[in-house]
Amino acid sequence: MTKTYHVYGRKTHPEPLAYLGWLEIEAVAGLREKALEQFGDAGWVELVAFPEEAIIRVIPGSSR
Repeated sequence: MTKTYHVYGRKTHPEPLAYLGWLEIEAVAGLREKALEQFGDAGWVELVAFPEEAIIRVIPGSSR
């Protein structure tokens, strides 16, 4: 089953995390490789991914 993850990253501290985009993947084990493939691997000091089902929409809007 494919899951959607929203990816955020920063290249320096104290820069805030910035939304980079979303990706779809079947197994969380491949998340790191897929994120680096899609968003590049140069210069990140932090990359985080949240599963879409963990997002609580305070004001509903269109998804993605």
